[in-house]
Amino acid sequence: LTASNLSGTSPSKSVILTVAPEKPLFSTSEVANPANLSGLKLWLDSRDSNTIFSDTALSSLSTSSVGGWKDKSGNNNHAVQSTSANRPTTTSSGIQFDGSNDGFTLTNDISEANLNIFLVLQGYGFAFANNGTDRALFLSSNQNLYWTFNSSHTFSNVTVSSYSASTSQLLEFSLNSGTAKLRLNGTEASSQGSVSGNFKIDRIGLQWDETTGQPTWTGKLMEIIAVSTTTDRAEIEGYLAHKWGLTNG
Repeated sequence: LTASNLSGTSPSKSVILTVAPEKPLFSTSEVANPANLSGLKLWLDSRDSNTIFSDTALSSLSTSSVGGWKDKSGNNNHAVQSTSANRPTTTSSGIQFDGSNDGFTLTNDISEANLNIFLVLQGYGFAFANNGTDRALFLSSNQNLYWTFNSSHTFSNVTVSSYSASTSQLLEFSLNSGTAKLRLNGTEASSQGSVSGNFKIDRIGLQWDETTGQPTWTGKLMEIIAVSTTTDRAEIEGYLAHKWGLTNG
Protein backbone atom coordinates (compact mmCIF):
# COMPACT_ATOMS: atom_id res chain seq x y z
CA LEU A 1 0.00 0.00 0.00
CA THR A 2 1.46 3.40 -1.02
CA ALA A 3 0.41 6.63 0.73
CA SER A 4 1.08 10.26 -0.22
CA ASN A 5 -0.45 13.68 0.42
CA LEU A 6 -3.52 14.86 -1.46
CA SER A 7 -1.45 16.62 -4.14
CA GLY A 8 0.57 13.52 -4.70
CA THR A 9 3.82 15.50 -4.61
CA SER A 10 5.37 14.22 -1.37
CA PRO A 11 7.59 11.16 -1.26
CA SER A 12 5.54 7.99 -1.04
CA LYS A 13 5.71 5.73 1.97
CA SER A 14 5.15 2.00 2.06
CA VAL A 15 2.64 0.78 4.63
CA ILE A 16 2.00 -2.86 5.45
CA LEU A 17 -1.72 -3.59 5.90
CA THR A 18 -2.74 -6.90 7.42
CA VAL A 19 -6.34 -8.08 7.13
CA ALA A 20 -7.51 -11.01 9.27
CA PRO A 21 -10.93 -12.46 10.10
CA GLU A 22 -12.36 -11.75 13.54
CA LYS A 23 -12.18 -15.48 14.22
CA PRO A 24 -10.00 -18.10 12.51
CA LEU A 25 -11.85 -20.08 9.89
CA PHE A 26 -12.38 -23.82 9.67
CA SER A 27 -10.41 -25.68 7.04
CA THR A 28 -11.43 -24.80 3.50
CA SER A 29 -11.03 -28.49 2.72
CA GLU A 30 -14.26 -30.37 3.24
CA VAL A 31 -15.66 -33.77 2.45
CA ALA A 32 -17.84 -33.68 -0.67
CA ASN A 33 -20.13 -36.50 0.43
CA PRO A 34 -20.03 -37.90 3.99
CA ALA A 35 -21.46 -41.19 2.66
CA ASN A 36 -17.98 -41.90 1.29
CA LEU A 37 -16.16 -41.33 4.59
CA SER A 38 -13.86 -44.07 5.83
CA GLY A 39 -15.28 -45.87 8.86
CA LEU A 40 -18.67 -44.14 8.68
CA LYS A 41 -21.02 -45.53 11.37
CA LEU A 42 -23.85 -42.98 11.55
CA TRP A 43 -25.05 -39.94 9.61
CA LEU A 44 -28.19 -38.06 10.59
CA ASP A 45 -28.91 -34.92 8.57
CA SER A 46 -31.86 -32.73 9.54
CA ARG A 47 -31.50 -30.60 6.41
CA ASP A 48 -32.37 -33.61 4.24
CA SER A 49 -36.17 -33.64 4.45
CA ASN A 50 -36.25 -37.04 2.77
CA THR A 51 -34.78 -38.57 5.94
CA ILE A 52 -37.33 -37.10 8.39
CA PHE A 53 -40.34 -39.39 8.97
CA SER A 54 -43.46 -39.29 11.11
CA ASP A 55 -43.26 -43.00 11.92
CA THR A 56 -40.69 -45.55 13.10
CA ALA A 57 -41.13 -47.60 9.93
CA LEU A 58 -39.74 -44.66 7.91
CA SER A 59 -42.65 -44.82 5.52
CA SER A 60 -44.26 -41.35 5.78
CA LEU A 61 -42.32 -38.12 5.52
CA SER A 62 -42.92 -35.64 8.32
CA THR A 63 -43.42 -31.90 8.45
CA SER A 64 -44.01 -31.81 12.22
CA SER A 65 -43.35 -34.55 14.81
CA VAL A 66 -40.50 -36.95 14.06
CA GLY A 67 -40.95 -40.67 14.66
CA GLY A 68 -37.94 -41.67 12.60
CA TRP A 69 -34.70 -40.01 11.48
CA LYS A 70 -33.10 -42.07 8.74
CA ASP A 71 -29.43 -42.94 8.95
CA LYS A 72 -27.65 -41.99 5.71
CA SER A 73 -24.53 -44.05 6.48
CA GLY A 74 -25.97 -47.20 4.95
CA ASN A 75 -25.72 -49.04 8.29
CA ASN A 76 -29.42 -48.71 9.16
CA ASN A 77 -28.67 -47.08 12.52
CA HIS A 78 -31.88 -45.09 12.34
CA ALA A 79 -33.04 -42.87 15.21
CA VAL A 80 -36.64 -43.71 16.14
CA GLN A 81 -39.28 -42.83 18.75
CA SER A 82 -42.38 -45.02 19.07
CA THR A 83 -44.16 -42.90 21.70
CA SER A 84 -46.01 -40.04 19.98
CA ALA A 85 -45.75 -37.67 22.96
CA ASN A 86 -41.96 -38.11 23.09
CA ARG A 87 -41.26 -37.22 19.48
CA PRO A 88 -39.19 -34.12 18.67
CA THR A 89 -40.35 -31.78 15.93
CA THR A 90 -38.72 -30.84 12.67
CA THR A 91 -37.92 -27.19 11.92
CA SER A 92 -36.08 -25.37 9.17
CA SER A 93 -33.03 -25.07 11.43
CA GLY A 94 -32.87 -28.53 12.99
CA ILE A 95 -34.72 -31.11 15.05
CA GLN A 96 -36.28 -29.43 18.12
CA PHE A 97 -36.26 -31.29 21.48
CA ASP A 98 -38.50 -30.11 24.32
CA GLY A 99 -36.25 -30.98 27.29
CA SER A 100 -39.01 -33.01 28.90
CA ASN A 101 -39.13 -36.40 27.21
CA ASP A 102 -38.23 -35.94 23.53
CA GLY A 103 -35.54 -38.17 22.11
CA PHE A 104 -34.62 -41.17 19.97
CA THR A 105 -33.26 -44.66 20.35
CA LEU A 106 -31.05 -46.16 17.65
CA THR A 107 -32.25 -49.26 15.84
CA ASN A 108 -28.75 -50.70 16.40
CA ASP A 109 -26.34 -50.03 19.26
CA ILE A 110 -23.01 -48.51 18.24
CA SER A 111 -20.01 -49.74 20.25
CA GLU A 112 -16.47 -49.05 19.06
CA ALA A 113 -13.00 -48.96 20.65
CA ASN A 114 -12.27 -45.93 18.49
CA LEU A 115 -15.15 -43.61 17.67
CA ASN A 116 -15.53 -39.94 16.79
CA ILE A 117 -19.00 -38.36 16.95
CA PHE A 118 -19.47 -34.93 15.38
CA LEU A 119 -22.61 -33.01 16.34
CA VAL A 120 -23.97 -29.66 15.26
CA LEU A 121 -26.31 -28.62 18.05
CA GLN A 122 -27.71 -25.90 20.27
CA GLY A 123 -28.89 -26.42 23.82
CA TYR A 124 -28.16 -28.44 26.97
CA GLY A 125 -29.13 -31.71 28.64
CA PHE A 126 -28.45 -35.26 27.47
CA ALA A 127 -26.89 -35.22 23.99
CA PHE A 128 -26.51 -39.01 23.77
CA ALA A 129 -26.28 -42.01 26.07
CA ASN A 130 -26.10 -45.79 26.32
CA ASN A 131 -28.24 -48.01 28.51
CA GLY A 132 -27.12 -47.46 32.09
CA THR A 133 -23.38 -47.09 31.49
CA ASP A 134 -22.54 -44.20 29.17
CA ARG A 135 -23.78 -40.63 28.80
CA ALA A 136 -22.77 -37.17 27.64
CA LEU A 137 -24.64 -34.12 28.84
CA PHE A 138 -24.30 -30.43 29.54
CA LEU A 139 -25.81 -29.37 32.85
CA SER A 140 -28.92 -27.21 32.80
CA SER A 141 -27.49 -24.87 35.46
CA ASN A 142 -24.09 -23.94 34.01
CA GLN A 143 -23.58 -26.11 30.90
CA ASN A 144 -20.64 -27.93 32.50
CA LEU A 145 -19.86 -31.32 30.94
CA TYR A 146 -20.53 -34.78 32.33
CA TRP A 147 -19.27 -37.61 30.13
CA THR A 148 -19.34 -41.15 31.45
CA PHE A 149 -17.73 -44.30 30.02
CA ASN A 150 -18.70 -47.72 31.39
CA SER A 151 -20.21 -46.13 34.52
CA SER A 152 -16.97 -44.22 35.21
CA HIS A 153 -17.26 -40.41 35.42
CA THR A 154 -14.41 -39.64 33.03
CA PHE A 155 -15.48 -36.00 32.71
CA SER A 156 -17.25 -34.87 35.87
CA ASN A 157 -18.65 -31.34 36.04
CA VAL A 158 -15.96 -30.06 33.66
CA THR A 159 -16.16 -26.40 32.67
CA VAL A 160 -16.09 -25.87 28.91
CA SER A 161 -15.55 -22.13 28.83
CA SER A 162 -16.50 -21.50 25.20
CA TYR A 163 -19.66 -23.61 25.24
CA SER A 164 -22.92 -21.70 24.95
CA ALA A 165 -26.36 -23.29 25.11
CA SER A 166 -27.87 -20.38 23.20
CA THR A 167 -25.85 -20.67 19.97
CA SER A 168 -25.26 -23.37 17.37
CA GLN A 169 -21.91 -25.09 17.79
CA LEU A 170 -19.88 -27.98 16.41
CA LEU A 171 -18.76 -30.61 18.91
CA GLU A 172 -16.66 -33.71 18.48
CA PHE A 173 -16.71 -36.40 21.16
CA SER A 174 -13.96 -38.92 20.50
CA LEU A 175 -12.32 -41.99 21.99
CA ASN A 176 -9.10 -43.18 20.36
CA SER A 177 -6.50 -45.51 21.86
CA GLY A 178 -7.97 -45.03 25.34
CA THR A 179 -7.98 -41.22 25.26
CA ALA A 180 -11.27 -39.32 25.27
CA LYS A 181 -11.40 -35.79 23.88
CA LEU A 182 -13.96 -33.07 23.38
CA ARG A 183 -13.42 -30.61 20.54
CA LEU A 184 -15.52 -27.46 20.36
CA ASN A 185 -15.74 -25.54 17.09
CA GLY A 186 -12.50 -27.05 15.79
CA THR A 187 -10.45 -26.62 18.97
CA GLU A 188 -9.65 -29.19 21.65
CA ALA A 189 -11.53 -28.22 24.81
CA SER A 190 -10.81 -31.12 27.18
CA SER A 191 -9.00 -34.46 27.25
CA GLN A 192 -8.77 -37.49 29.57
CA GLY A 193 -6.58 -40.56 29.20
CA SER A 194 -6.74 -44.11 30.56
CA VAL A 195 -10.31 -44.73 29.43
CA SER A 196 -11.23 -48.42 29.40
CA GLY A 197 -13.83 -50.11 27.23
CA ASN A 198 -15.67 -49.00 24.13
CA PHE A 199 -17.45 -45.78 23.23
CA LYS A 200 -21.12 -46.80 23.19
CA ILE A 201 -24.29 -45.05 22.09
CA ASP A 202 -27.85 -46.35 21.75
CA ARG A 203 -29.96 -43.18 22.18
CA ILE A 204 -29.93 -39.53 21.19
CA GLY A 205 -31.32 -36.75 23.35
CA LEU A 206 -32.56 -39.21 25.98
CA GLN A 207 -31.40 -39.91 29.52
CA TRP A 208 -29.67 -43.12 30.45
CA ASP A 209 -31.54 -45.59 32.63
CA GLU A 210 -30.68 -44.10 36.01
CA THR A 211 -32.28 -41.53 38.28
CA THR A 212 -31.11 -38.07 37.28
CA GLY A 213 -32.24 -34.52 37.77
CA GLN A 214 -30.93 -33.45 34.38
CA PRO A 215 -33.27 -33.00 31.39
CA THR A 216 -33.38 -34.72 28.08
CA TRP A 217 -31.91 -32.62 25.28
CA THR A 218 -33.29 -29.09 25.43
CA GLY A 219 -32.71 -27.35 22.12
CA LYS A 220 -31.86 -28.48 18.61
CA LEU A 221 -29.78 -31.13 16.89
CA MET A 222 -28.89 -30.31 13.30
CA GLU A 223 -26.53 -33.04 12.12
CA ILE A 224 -24.61 -36.01 13.53
CA ILE A 225 -21.75 -37.88 11.88
CA ALA A 226 -19.93 -40.78 13.58
CA VAL A 227 -16.76 -42.36 12.18
CA SER A 228 -14.22 -44.83 13.56
CA THR A 229 -11.14 -42.91 12.38
CA THR A 230 -9.70 -39.41 12.72
CA THR A 231 -8.33 -39.42 9.17
CA ASP A 232 -10.98 -37.03 7.81
CA ARG A 233 -11.46 -34.84 10.91
CA ALA A 234 -10.56 -31.53 9.22
CA GLU A 235 -12.73 -32.31 6.20
CA ILE A 236 -15.73 -33.27 8.37
CA GLU A 237 -15.36 -30.13 10.47
CA GLY A 238 -15.10 -28.04 7.30
CA TYR A 239 -18.18 -29.67 5.77
CA LEU A 240 -20.33 -29.16 8.87
CA ALA A 241 -19.08 -25.66 9.62
CA HIS A 242 -19.65 -24.34 6.12
CA LYS A 243 -23.03 -26.07 5.81
CA TRP A 244 -24.34 -24.66 9.11
CA GLY A 245 -22.56 -21.27 9.03
CA LEU A 246 -20.18 -21.82 11.96
CA THR A 247 -16.74 -20.37 12.81
CA ASN A 248 -13.98 -21.56 15.12
CA GLY A 249 -14.37 -20.72 18.77
